Amino acid sequence: MKRDFMESTKTPFKRFIFILIDGAPYAVFKELVENDVLPNIKKHVIARGCLKKAVSVFPSTTGPAFTPFFMGLFPGTANIPGIRWLSKADFQNPHRFKRPGVCSYLGLDALDFEADLPVNPTLFNFFSPVSNIYNPLARGCPPDKNLTRWVKPFAYAYAHFSHQWRFVNQIAGRHLCKAVEAGDRFVMCLFPAVDTFSHLSHTQSPQVIETYREIDAAVEKIADNLQKTNALDETLMLITSDHGMTNTHTHIDVVKQMDDAGWRCLHYPRLWRRGATSASMVSGNGMTHLYFKNEGPGWGKRTSFEHLQKMGVIEALLELEGLALVAGQSREGSIIVQNRIGRAKITCQAGTFSYRFEQADPLGYGVCYDTLSSSEVLRQTYDAAYPDAIVQLWQIFQSNRTGDLVLSAASGYDLRARYEIPEHHATHGALLAEHLHIPLAMNVPIAETCIRSVDVFPTVLNLCGRVVAQDPKIDGKIVY
Repeated sequence: MKRDFMESTKTPFKRFIFILIDGAPYAVFKELVENDVLPNIKKHVIARGCLKKAVSVFPSTTGPAFTPFFMGLFPGTANIPGIRWLSKADFQNPHRFKRPGVCSYLGLDALDFEADLPVNPTLFNFFSPVSNIYNPLARGCPPDKNLTRWVKPFAYAYAHFSHQWRFVNQIAGRHLCKAVEAGDRFVMCLFPAVDTFSHLSHTQSPQVIETYREIDAAVEKIADNLQKTNALDETLMLITSDHGMTNTHTHIDVVKQMDDAGWRCLHYPRLWRRGATSASMVSGNGMTHLYFKNEGPGWGKRTSFEHLQKMGVIEALLELEGLALVAGQSREGSIIVQNRIGRAKITCQAGTFSYRFEQADPLGYGVCYDTLSSSEVLRQTYDAAYPDAIVQLWQIFQSNRTGDLVLSAASGYDLRARYEIPEHHATHGALLAEHLHIPLAMNVPIAETCIRSVDVFPTVLNLCGRVVAQDPKIDGKIVY
């Protein structure tokens, strides 16, 4: 569906090219730019505009981290709290595989990703003609303009087993150039290989760096085409990522910890386990949702943090080396976050946030906050070890699919010790700054220093002469 739009006060861009590099950490991207490894991105995008350090969302993983860019929504608002999730209200035996009881977007459930989202418009609804390349959130894009719709399943499957992800990126680059040459008003291109090669090796391996170079070469080709057609100045170009990453040295076996403590744990791919009283749903391997079965039929409602503490769950989890944070919802609705040294409470009333801790501060801010706006939270915590965590923890628990507990790993650790084939050597998904900080390169200057990925949606529409109405409400705001 098309939405009405209002003209921006500035001369709007006529075209928009959106390049998303899956798994590009801000620090790595910035270093490559400064060392002239990405000369074309530097020349055609950053030199004409800016390179900002933006904050992604929790969980910082592909899928949930796409909803900010394309819909202006946090994952909690969009009710997509992870790559994997369980709906306690719908998960029942013996029909445990019936949707929407349990979900993994890494399998056949990927076909239902768009159907699981709210009805809000996406970026595709504001432009015509459009093209989509590899991006899983293609709602609003005509099927014939979803250029990799048919080749993606085969290309991804081949690359997964052969590790030939460069081949997948090359397909993306060819489609990107053709869509730009065709004059499409909005071209979205996802390059997945930085993420996949990082998982296979580390975040700055030779394969990863070469993949960045190939993306930079694609930018040179499309910039040359835009210059030849005198369209460069009227084209908005954005290059960013959905999440960062850290290298991994240790895998934490959360499932074994639950089993040993007496809470038999469901987990992918072992969803058929009988007598299970808990479930672990991992995203990006840096975070996981934990669900606990309540008494009676089904799995019931969300279990409070206080009740889980009485059960001994919190204590059992904090024994795990490398587990940085445990968060849950209290009986009165506040969010409690705890680690081995302290506990804090997050509340939100009338759109303002408060954060108070006992003993040591688990998020490391060292300051209690009262009645901060969402923007003030971002500014106060932007460069902290857990940037924007107050808002991010609050938003994820707004989804009824979020676990009773949400776990976040420390740097160097992940939360999946089984069935990760091939073994992952890099991790994302956690609340860590290295996972949340992403590059935001645009060919237009932005003065604002504190930006969330959820702000991209309204900002891009504004720069292109369109603004989305606040009904339905979005989470992002326009930044200048």
